[in-house]
Amino acid sequence: MSQRNRHRDVADRSSFAQENPRRPRQALAPVLLWLASLSAAPAFAQAPLVEPNVDAVVQAGRWSEAEAGEGSYRVIVVALGFEHVSTRVLAQWKADGGEDGQARIVHEAELVAPGSYSLAAPKLTPTASGVRVELRGVATYDSRQRVVCRFDLAPGGKTTVVRACGP
Repeated sequence: MSQRNRHRDVADRSSFAQENPRRPRQALAPVLLWLASLSAAPAFAQAPLVEPNVDAVVQAGRWSEAEAGEGSYRVIVVALGFEHVSTRVLAQWKADGGEDGQARIVHEAELVAPGSYSLAAPKLTPTASGVRVELRGVATYDSRQRVVCRFDLAPGGKTTVVRACGP
């Protein structure tokens, strides 16, 4: 390209930009979005991830203890297996974030061991002493058999079986 043609090309571009002032901004938008995503990537990479086998996480109610502070109850439903999928259900007592802002688990209890039942997301209902957990589903090896389980959770990592899993 000759020197003369280069000057004409630059003049054509600048007149296009003057006639279409939004065009340069539209061209920059994807670049700016890409740059913004790069700055957000490290924060996202450090965020805790939910394991692929976790089917449900439900949090409700409040607890308070002298040594552990206070927090909420959380129930996690994990699917295990591939041909006959069963469920493991964990209850956690999650303390609110302290001075460092990080929440922590102070107690954990297995409510349902894997192997016998395939359960849906739990229903948590706050009670005067803590929270009631209700689980519904089917037996792993006979999906016609419906099951219901109920547990009470209380401060200090206390669990009470109100109704054992079964028909």
